[in-house]
Amino acid sequence: MLPRQPYRGLSRKLVLAFDVGTTYSGISYCILDPGELPKIEPVTRYPAQEHSGGNSKIPSILFYDSSGIARAIGAEARQEHIIERAEEEGWVKLEWWKLHLRARHLAASHITDNDIPSLPRGKNAVEVLGDFMQYLFRCARTYIEETHASGPNLWRSVENRIEFVLTHPNGWEGPQQKQIRLAAVLGGLIPSTEDGMARVHLLTEGEASLHYCVANILASDTLSKTPILVSGDDEEDDTSTSQGVVIIDAGGGTLDLSAYSMTLSPTLIEEIAAAECRLQGSVFVTRRAHGLLQEKLSGSRFGTPEIVQQMTDIFDSTTKLRFRNPEDPSYIKFGTVRDRDPQRDIRNGQLKLNGQDVASLFEPSISNIIEAFETQRKASSTPITSVFFVGGFAASDWMFAKLQKYFQSFGISFSRPDNHCNKAVADGAVSYFIDHLVSSRVARYAYGTECSVPFNPFDMEHRARQKQGTRVSEQQEFNETFAIRRYNQAACNNVEVGIMSYRGLLSQPEWMDTERNTSKIAQKLTPKRSTEGSTYYAMEVKVILLFGLTELKAVISWDDGVSHQFPGCWTGYLLRLRFPAQEHVGGDCKIPSIICYDPDGDVRAVGAEATQEYIEEEIDDNGWVKLEWWKLHLRPKTMASSHVTDQDIPPLPPNKTAVQVLADFMHYLHQCAEKYIEESQANGADMLRSVEHTTEFVLSHPNGWEGPQQTQIRNAAIMAGLVPDTPEGRSRIHLVTEGEASLHYCLGSGLAADGFQDDQGVIIVDAGGGTIDVSAYHMTTAPSFEEIAPAECRLQGSIFVSRRARTMLQEKLRGSQFGGDDMIVHMATIFDSTTKLRFGNENDPAYVKFGTIKDKDINFNIRSGQLKLMGSDVATLFEPSAEAIIEAIEEQRHVATKTISTVFLVGGFAASEWLFIRLQNHLRPLDLNFCRPDSHTGKAVADGAIAFFLDHRVSARVSKFTYGTRCATQFDRNDPQHKLRASMAVPRPSGRTVLPNAFSAILTKGTAVSETKEFRKDFITEVVDRSSCDMIATEIVCYRGDSPNPRWTDSEPGMFSTLCNVHADTSKVASTISPRRGYAGLQFYRQEFSIVLMFGLTELQAQLSWKEDVSASCDLAGAILMHAQCLGD
Repeated sequence: MLPRQPYRGLSRKLVLAFDVGTTYSGISYCILDPGELPKIEPVTRYPAQEHSGGNSKIPSILFYDSSGIARAIGAEARQEHIIERAEEEGWVKLEWWKLHLRARHLAASHITDNDIPSLPRGKNAVEVLGDFMQYLFRCARTYIEETHASGPNLWRSVENRIEFVLTHPNGWEGPQQKQIRLAAVLGGLIPSTEDGMARVHLLTEGEASLHYCVANILASDTLSKTPILVSGDDEEDDTSTSQGVVIIDAGGGTLDLSAYSMTLSPTLIEEIAAAECRLQGSVFVTRRAHGLLQEKLSGSRFGTPEIVQQMTDIFDSTTKLRFRNPEDPSYIKFGTVRDRDPQRDIRNGQLKLNGQDVASLFEPSISNIIEAFETQRKASSTPITSVFFVGGFAASDWMFAKLQKYFQSFGISFSRPDNHCNKAVADGAVSYFIDHLVSSRVARYAYGTECSVPFNPFDMEHRARQKQGTRVSEQQEFNETFAIRRYNQAACNNVEVGIMSYRGLLSQPEWMDTERNTSKIAQKLTPKRSTEGSTYYAMEVKVILLFGLTELKAVISWDDGVSHQFPGCWTGYLLRLRFPAQEHVGGDCKIPSIICYDPDGDVRAVGAEATQEYIEEEIDDNGWVKLEWWKLHLRPKTMASSHVTDQDIPPLPPNKTAVQVLADFMHYLHQCAEKYIEESQANGADMLRSVEHTTEFVLSHPNGWEGPQQTQIRNAAIMAGLVPDTPEGRSRIHLVTEGEASLHYCLGSGLAADGFQDDQGVIIVDAGGGTIDVSAYHMTTAPSFEEIAPAECRLQGSIFVSRRARTMLQEKLRGSQFGGDDMIVHMATIFDSTTKLRFGNENDPAYVKFGTIKDKDINFNIRSGQLKLMGSDVATLFEPSAEAIIEAIEEQRHVATKTISTVFLVGGFAASEWLFIRLQNHLRPLDLNFCRPDSHTGKAVADGAIAFFLDHRVSARVSKFTYGTRCATQFDRNDPQHKLRASMAVPRPSGRTVLPNAFSAILTKGTAVSETKEFRKDFITEVVDRSSCDMIATEIVCYRGDSPNPRWTDSEPGMFSTLCNVHADTSKVASTISPRRGYAGLQFYRQEFSIVLMFGLTELQAQLSWKEDVSASCDLAGAILMHAQCLGD
């Protein structure tokens, strides 16, 4: 990471960056506190957003009603009830509207205004941009208020001190920048004042992406190992030792390429070639796909404009993103399992496309990138050694593979930084404001002004001009003195100069006008006479251009005894993670926990790859088994789960255990991690080789998993090949509960800081797919934390909402043509992936979009391939999970040793807007702060697991249950419980009488245990045969009941379970034991030992202790389970 200095300002300030894209848009921000290190955060949650990974972008879509009022924006505009209402009321859906703002000089023979969806009547593109930015601003405010502890107070402290960084394509210039500033005013971001305008900063997407790459990649890897040197002198410098970097920002509308030469110690970055901008972003692949579908389906019953458009939309959102190999077919899954047309390659509602045909749709975009790169490479005198690929379009693995092959042929390093789709431009824009890395830029064109010069018959060129491609530092001025002549004095009161951009090939270059009041100097002018005898007034002014900043700045200067400089314009100042087959344009941080096995038990597809359409064909044709929710087979059978049994979980394949499945999945995750590091890190392959045998693996698990499950995880890690089955290998495996990992994430994100104040406690709710994990902590002495209540774990994760939904669908559609098992399974799958995630308001209907527009059954609320559900019915599916969370929170509040003040909600299920609102309505009246940290769905547990290994913040944990061992206790005739068991009394060799089935508690429930604290209890054994002393064996037993002092295992047999057995070789000491005489002179041997429990770490450790010449002990915890693999629910 790029090292930053603490913020030097005197008061808190908020930096908001808007990346408004043609297809998707995002926001990043930074709260600047005096003396604190700046930290850039993305906004990862928006209204109606469905992706469980916490997508950092929303679609750039708006709905306008007939009055020109925006009715739905972003992900909200994709909700089915919005679409239904839009059709009924005649709303206008607006997509790709940003292209209406494009610079007209950009080469765009393949697109005209007629190819772009038209704007609503009475609306221009600037007003649409203003509406959209106003929406982004509201989303940013809501996110900050919900995400940070004491968020509303935080917002109030910065709302009048917000700096806006607004990005735009490389090819946008003065007119477009002027429109952006005007839109910022129309959107209410700033007032139309000089102070307001000063808080808006414009930046090209290319330079924003550069800042992101430098801050996140180059500063830590490429340039630290391969210094890039740039001379600080002028154009004559020898740059033969310098190296260059090109940033390719591939977006929805444009492809922006920027070239820089740099060194990072000290930081010196200069643009070395004019920025390139091509109108060949991802939307043009979709446009070409629309034409392909029209041609392919012409004459088919599926060739109607409505269905072709439906297929095009699906191609855009799934097929395009998944495509990676032209040798494999691609699929558009558009209908139900009953939609077929073999002649058109349609089967089970899927259209099959030839991979080569799909590849041809990408080719023009790839060619434009290569062409633009070659232009920059030829213009630069500095060798290009590295190319970074960012932007939403960079999510395409096919694009990446094609470009990688091209660049590697030149020996140029080519890579995609992490979260390439989500964060590059928005995060980089914030970094630009904070770090301001680029010191000089290259003029794309020649800039000057039109003027008159004295006639010289011998000189045919009298025009002031500057050389195109001039390198310009930020403070460097380019000025020219002109004389202005007027025939009357009043005409000198104002000076107007036109700033012209000359592009060489364009017939109509762009103009920017500036006007300034010069009336004071005009009053002092004296008349002059021309050679013809006429009177005129003359004044000298300088036109000064400053191009080194991200906007062209024009200044007029004159001297009337006092030097004056007036800004003419700031070009418009008149009015700022990746897996195979993953489809989400946001670069989702998670993949589905799905595995496909063939009949031989071999793994055939895992994760997002297992959801590809051709896999469905393989399953049908070859008898593969698709395995979901398999992690529940590993659950402790002691957990309360009356609503789920093994029969409710998809069965495992023949001859496969749950541990073997876990091993196969961890092996795949390890492969993905290695590939990702190799592709996204410069010199990634070399880095992996350097840590191959020293990698630490941190594996997380639900709070309710204990010794047996932890042993299974360790065994699975060894079977997966993560570590060898040796003491050294096992020592590289570390286990952590998902609750504790989430705590570390919240602390690392900086969002929980306000929650740990005034001696108060905090609860972390990790709502996952299978389990709800609830943990409570208190900060003792920073940065140390202690658990203050036993961790809770409930089997009520999001998959149980889906199970209840399937039952509801079966009941609702009984008797309908869509009520067959195949259709119910199809609808339940769609509910799980879309409807469940979008649902937020029980007063609005919810929809399951399962078929084509031809699928209808009015009697069952099915219209245009959509099943309409009452919002109140859907809410009942979530209610049991919400109640389980509330019950667990209340239980922890009751037993916690500190008052709880804040509750944080993380995990995949936390993406549910309904769940968040339901819990908020319960907790806010209790005067509890309640918020969701950023990236709640994708990063909390995995990132927190790394932080657990690095920071190790929790120093004490609370015992969930009572732990001890089964034993015999000496019979006491006066004890009522002993009298009840008198018939079971057993004589021992020493003559004492004992009762079996006793329980000796070593560590009781609710005890706070530090990491190094030992709990010890002494025991003896009496044997007649000395050889029986060669081995000590005992079991560690867990009591799960409510008794504070459990004494007998036969009183509540169901509450006692064996966690593990401890064995120790004591043969050395056995030979030294002296015999004793007992009852009736019977010889026997007594062996003394202690059971030691250590619970302060994330795993229970048990040891046996005894005395001999050399002390010995046996560690029971087994091996220990870093590779930041989070086995999500």
